[in-house]
Amino acid sequence: MPLKSESLLVYFFGVATMGLVMSMICVVVPQVRLYLAKIYKIYADYTPIIYPTDDQLSPVSKRRLNLVAKKTLVLDMDETLMTSWMRKHGKDPKNRPTIPHDFKFYLPEYGATVFVYKRPYLDHFLDRVSKWYDLTVFTAGVEAYASPILDFLDRGRGILTKRLYRHDCIDVFGLRAKYVTLASPDLSNVLLLDNSSTECSFNAGNSIHIKSYQIGSRDEALIDLLPFLDALRFTKDVRSVLQRCTRFEGLTTFLESATQ
Repeated sequence: MPLKSESLLVYFFGVATMGLVMSMICVVVPQVRLYLAKIYKIYADYTPIIYPTDDQLSPVSKRRLNLVAKKTLVLDMDETLMTSWMRKHGKDPKNRPTIPHDFKFYLPEYGATVFVYKRPYLDHFLDRVSKWYDLTVFTAGVEAYASPILDFLDRGRGILTKRLYRHDCIDVFGLRAKYVTLASPDLSNVLLLDNSSTECSFNAGNSIHIKSYQIGSRDEALIDLLPFLDALRFTKDVRSVLQRCTRFEGLTTFLESATQ
């Protein structure tokens, strides 16, 4: 029994000593203190977010879903699904991110290496919405840049095979417009998810605005959208909902008046 008590005493003494040493290091070395503070800020109050992985629909919901057409969800790429930065050959940017990238590739057309960062919960988001919607990615990026990124995001699942690039955009007074009708002509069954208010204005009544993703941010925007997108697939006409909760008509009205 005394041996057990002595072992506990040695254990608590060791823990206390380690804590004291770490405290002294944090006081003496500011960089260590800042690093530990950053780690604490990220993980201290972290709680995992989940959304049901399988549809558990009631008989009524199943009947309702059979009465409406399957809809097309048009996804923007940059700053919606991911974000990236480029490092040109021989140049090292001063403010490059310190967070590890998810994917990188060399882009010979620009003589640069592209570093890609996926938005948090992206894989889970794509797994869910690919079962609810027909997916199309519409990016204003050139195909040489966007195609390797989309191949990486797809991960061989075959859910991001429908793609529209910069050359598919329509020029409207110098702006690249991504009209959803290019992905599906039926406006009652197509919607756009984009971080650009301008692109949403070109598709007023058929768009959902999402905030831009910044590298390293604790972002939950994609998973927060899942309940809304889950419910929207049951509607007969997406515009009956999206026209009520989005207001992007300003630019569209101006452009229509300017062309008359």
